[in-house]
Amino acid sequence: MADLKQRVAEKIDAMRPYLERSGGLIELVGIEDNIAHIKLWLTRPGPSRLVVSLQMKSGIERLLRNDIPELRGVEAVNLPPYTELGWDQPGFVPVDLPVAQDGASPSAEAPKAEPSKATPSSAEARKT
Repeated sequence: MADLKQRVAEKIDAMRPYLERSGGLIELVGIEDNIAHIKLWLTRPGPSRLVVSLQMKSGIERLLRNDIPELRGVEAVNLPPYTELGWDQPGFVPVDLPVAQDGASPSAEAPKAEPSKATPSSAEARKT
């Protein structure tokens, strides 16, 4: 197991300059059952940091698994789903969706655009 951990650490160290240039930081937490546990952070601000983090994790996993065939996977322990409580875990609290005051769905309040006369409606298109 120490050999596997050492090889994963070496590969991560080789990737580190490229990840840092892309705004990512990575830390190897450990190896358990041939699965690498990492922590991954983004250093640059942006609106879709979670998506970018998950994409970066996926790329790291692909590179590690291509070079180290006995590695079964990579889990980022500081990203979902590991940071969120699932419905089957103790302490899970369901979240209610917002509802408009009159009981209608919030999307029902928006005015609907009238269909164009030039194109047939979906009901008319199904008839033909």
